[in-house]
Amino acid sequence: MTAQGRKIILAAIAVVTFFAAYETVKTLLFPRMSVVTSHIISTIVVGVTTVFIARYVFSQQMHLLDERQQTNERLQEALAKSERDENLLRSIVASVAEGLVITDRDSNVRIVNDAARTLLSAGQRQVIRLTDISRDPQLHKAFSSVLATGERAEARIETRSSENDRRILRLHAAPLRLTHHRIDGVVCAFIDVTELERLERVRQEFLSNVSHELRTPLAAITAYAETLVDGGIDDYENSLRFLYTIQRNVERMKALVNDISELSAIESGAVRLMIERLPLHYVVNDVFSGLAPRAAKHGVSLHNRIAEDFQVTADRRRLEQILINLVDNAIKFNRPGGNVAVTAQAPEDKTHQIIKVCDTGPGIPAEHLPRVFERFYRVDKARSREAGGTGLGLAIVKHLARAHGGEAHVTSEAGMGSEFTVKLPERAIAASSSDQPQPARETASYAAKH
Repeated sequence: MTAQGRKIILAAIAVVTFFAAYETVKTLLFPRMSVVTSHIISTIVVGVTTVFIARYVFSQQMHLLDERQQTNERLQEALAKSERDENLLRSIVASVAEGLVITDRDSNVRIVNDAARTLLSAGQRQVIRLTDISRDPQLHKAFSSVLATGERAEARIETRSSENDRRILRLHAAPLRLTHHRIDGVVCAFIDVTELERLERVRQEFLSNVSHELRTPLAAITAYAETLVDGGIDDYENSLRFLYTIQRNVERMKALVNDISELSAIESGAVRLMIERLPLHYVVNDVFSGLAPRAAKHGVSLHNRIAEDFQVTADRRRLEQILINLVDNAIKFNRPGGNVAVTAQAPEDKTHQIIKVCDTGPGIPAEHLPRVFERFYRVDKARSREAGGTGLGLAIVKHLARAHGGEAHVTSEAGMGSEFTVKLPERAIAASSSDQPQPARETASYAAKH
């Protein structure tokens, strides 16, 4: 029985007792009172009593209504707060870049965000159990370990949604405790470390390639220097040949170190570009003038097929560096009597300019095309070293093109030559306000663009 029910019963008993006492007292004190008078007095007493009881009941009902209304308001506030908290939790879970999966003790999935669905290739299918997300044994081992020990667990897993889409994930699982006395589930975050591991492999390959590239000339220098020290210096003819060999290997090491420093400066953003409008035809002529002796040595003809009025917006020094690397490669990896041609065009929308360097060399096999712009990557390693290349020229071309906000790529077919394309964006260069006409310039930073 409720407190309000008990109050009503007690009030009824009190009223009955009051009227019984009233009638008894009235009979004892006024035994000769007429029936009519007695009824009138009783009616008045009942009416007054009823008024007080009604007021009391009414006040109690109002109090109950107020309490109910306050309870409803508190309930509505609690529901609204719960809804806000739930929406906040869902927003947080949905917005985090890492995949998030929360399960209960029975491995039923309670929460899984879109990032986790993408990383684990779960798509939009219904997810009820942990096995609906992944059947990777390392993942289930980590979840089981957390539930069994109450300690955090980590693991590395691989997922593959297609033949070429391979992801490497690092998972961090922790116990979910809704109370202090038991583990209620597992909270697990999935981090995509595919790119980090790729960069680590690139770093290791880079160090390995640098060591290899330095080891060969160092070995030659050491061998010839030891020969000279051991008495070979007295043999004039051979000692002079040894010194020339040492000098050639030193130049090779110097070129390698310079290219590494240049590439590092470009990638770190230390290179600042002075963007100006340049007559590309004359820039190419300057590049051809510097490379003409090498072209003549290899029996390769150079052709500038760019209109004299064609202009590009670029840093002159860096543009020359791009062209020198591309034309030099086209000369070195060409056939005797071959040709190297430089062309340029601008699309109708005038948003960028396209520069192409074409050669008539042996071409590049299709399996090598995706990697030709990587550091130290060589299609024909023996021929490249014989030609004196460091293996960094095309990597520098790619990063300088990106520093300008553009891109570089190659198309080739074995036996049909290669075509290297550099796309540079068109820029609006403000004209100089001085009396002497000056090339308009704009300063750009590689770090600011990437």
